[in-house]
Amino acid sequence: MKKYIYLAATVLAVFAFTSCDDELTQLPLSSGTIENFYATPGDFAQARNATYSMAFHGASVYGYANRVLNLSETRSDNLYATTTASREWEGINSFYTNISSNTYIREAYVTNYNAINKANQLLEKIAEKGDAIFTNPADKTAMAAEARFLRAFCYFDLIRWFGRVPLIKRTMTSPEAAKIPRTAVKEVYDFIIADLEVAIPDLLPSYDAANYGRVSQYGAKAFLGLVYMTRSSPTYGIDGATLGLNEWDKAYQQLSDVETSGLYVFGTDYEAIFKVEGLTNKENVLTIQYTQNLPLAVGGNFMVEVGYEPYFASVNINSAQGSLEAKPVSTEFVNKFDVIDKRKIFGIATNYTVATGTYKGSYTLPVYKKYIDPARYGNGREDWGVDFMVIRYTDVLMMMAECTLHGGGGTQADVDAIVNQVRTRAGLPADALNITLDQLFEERRKEFFSEGTRWFDLIRSGKAVETMNAWKAVEDTDGKIRTIDNNALIYPIPLQEILAVPGLYDQNIGYD
Repeated sequence: MKKYIYLAATVLAVFAFTSCDDELTQLPLSSGTIENFYATPGDFAQARNATYSMAFHGASVYGYANRVLNLSETRSDNLYATTTASREWEGINSFYTNISSNTYIREAYVTNYNAINKANQLLEKIAEKGDAIFTNPADKTAMAAEARFLRAFCYFDLIRWFGRVPLIKRTMTSPEAAKIPRTAVKEVYDFIIADLEVAIPDLLPSYDAANYGRVSQYGAKAFLGLVYMTRSSPTYGIDGATLGLNEWDKAYQQLSDVETSGLYVFGTDYEAIFKVEGLTNKENVLTIQYTQNLPLAVGGNFMVEVGYEPYFASVNINSAQGSLEAKPVSTEFVNKFDVIDKRKIFGIATNYTVATGTYKGSYTLPVYKKYIDPARYGNGREDWGVDFMVIRYTDVLMMMAECTLHGGGGTQADVDAIVNQVRTRAGLPADALNITLDQLFEERRKEFFSEGTRWFDLIRSGKAVETMNAWKAVEDTDGKIRTIDNNALIYPIPLQEILAVPGLYDQNIGYD
């Protein structure tokens, strides 16, 4: 798939609206441009790749990986990312109520809708021209399935951040889009699930190396399992993504299909999970790929979001990375780890030294290093060839355990076995017995830090507010983080969208 990243970048200009300043009302494209473009199977393939690129890599320096590190990891109790300066993440970490103009929040909204628009266009053109263009009907249905998955992926991302969002099922003119209000979360979920249920049978079970990175049938099943889990989780009485629907059995079945497929393997070496890429890494279920040193700069930069200049210098990465202030790992979280836990040893830098230069000295500030691999550093801060795992096989197993503890299938013995397997790989005793939901979430926290899952896990736990406020009481000795209520569990609708069509959208409660 890496070669397709390059091709997708070349075609993005054809599809327009890649700026983070675009309004929702500007989504449609020139019909003339579209009609002239979709003429060959290659054109359709480029359109598909451009949809992947927008959904996964974004329109600028921010992609999905950057987004979950900025809006999930930084929001959570894993990081104490307060600063002495005015930085975009300050309001995210500290739960400010005046963040409707925040760049990260705005990016999440606009980029997802741009990708949805591309998926809508592609699906419409497949329906209109596909029979005449594709000699093999299976190629047409597989491409439509990928477009449906990407549309579902973006809508799920949107409702997890914002709750109710406009549901746009087809390409629209600006005046049409300006009449679409925010849609109930349940209705958006129904659309997401319908897209995935149609897509999954037509997706390939796996791909060869040249196409690695495209969503497989089992990647979509794992994702659908997560969708069911999220909407099944306890509701907080707000218009958020958790609806308390208790569909844990449906989630468990999707995840179980991934487990029994035989295509994935629980990696025995924790470090290797993040250093081995492609088909060789059997932990990869749904992965976003990046390649460094290409002319169009399609490498990744998500590791910079939680990076720290002195640590970069300590591993001989001396180019300015842009992390002027660190986002330290919270003391409370560091203290959760056993000293021999391989996950902490590999993923969190607690003692590092810079021999010469601007940052010469010894450092003990704890920062993430899990995804920082000097061997895959390219030409500057936005050019790392490090892939990002959206869902890995360990996550599938631990999500199955979560479903089991909610009565969705499996046994307590299964849960304990999964947790012991995770602990053994980390170099810890296999002493898990009668694991509870709270204990499972604690183990998930240690397993998936720096992967952008913690905020979502807190939401699914049903205890996000009490957990964050209890953490604040211990960690926030400077008093920089606001005590929160349920309204803080979703983000504000971006101010630009509120102002674009006055009266069309209401703001989420609790925000200025």
